[in-house]
Amino acid sequence: MSITFEETVYGFQTSDLTKANTTDTKDRLTDLGCAYAACDLIPVLIWKEVNLGATWKFVFRNAVEETDMLVGVTGNSICIPYLDRDEFTALTATEAVLKETGYTKAKLSPKSVCLSIGDVVYVATYITDILREDSPSLQWVRVSLQKMGQAIALKIDQDIRDCLRCACTVNVGNVNAAETRGKLSYDDVVDAVAHLKLQGYWGSDDGPMMLFINAAQEADLVKDTRFTDTARYTTENIPLGAGVGGFNMPERGRFASCRVFVTDIEMKDGGSSGTAYALVVAPPSNKYGPAAMFAWKRHIRQRTERQEQYEKDMFAISTRYGITVKFADAIKLISDC
Repeated sequence: MSITFEETVYGFQTSDLTKANTTDTKDRLTDLGCAYAACDLIPVLIWKEVNLGATWKFVFRNAVEETDMLVGVTGNSICIPYLDRDEFTALTATEAVLKETGYTKAKLSPKSVCLSIGDVVYVATYITDILREDSPSLQWVRVSLQKMGQAIALKIDQDIRDCLRCACTVNVGNVNAAETRGKLSYDDVVDAVAHLKLQGYWGSDDGPMMLFINAAQEADLVKDTRFTDTARYTTENIPLGAGVGGFNMPERGRFASCRVFVTDIEMKDGGSSGTAYALVVAPPSNKYGPAAMFAWKRHIRQRTERQEQYEKDMFAISTRYGITVKFADAIKLISDC
């Protein structure tokens, strides 16, 4: 999938600034109890900078191991070999058996997973000369590029999220339903971590399990009245408030031994009307291999093209990358929470 841009001769121009004079703007000002004067932003005085507004909370790149080994070389895929935990089984034999038959031989049975580069992901826009002449103090190019870069970052985070989620839904054993429907609890997270440990994935001080949740789920966890004894922690990781005056405070930066990543990017099955889910993922620093890999083919780049006929410049940001899950059993999905 990619972010598309419809090719037209139209560009971002001075007349677009009059669109602040809309019914929507009037209604919002009225709701706030503010007086509304019907006027265009041009040619009246404009505030000296463009407020960029909110952006998304990007967290999912923390879950993958990144590589640029495909950048600038021939090819658009990587074959990644891996071995199972039970490649060999230790055997026993008596002296008599060894004398008669010797050792029973076994060999490795390597498997592989392939990572393929996807379509070009890009955002593009036009900015006219007249716009920049009429508003020379406003950095339309800069703010456009910043917002375009945010769109690319959002797309990357969503793609990684979907890749992790898909690996769990394909492997049904990687999904647990929340104990209480619509609420994420301490027990849900503990059970998910236990499942990953049984698969051979263990967190450590420098690479704890990663818990990906949305803001509503974070609220569930913060309200949990339980905390863990500080004896389980090194000094810098002592839970906030634990053991201090008896306050039941949430762990600082961690929960149930997980490092917590909170995002406002949607985490729901079936879209905005679906049920929420959370993900527990073994860290990329895991010595047995990352749960997922992200490969660049083209690092994010910005290009400009001048179109004299229309007195405007085209600005585009683009990238090419691929994502794959390497070890699906290193990911646990908590559903309906």
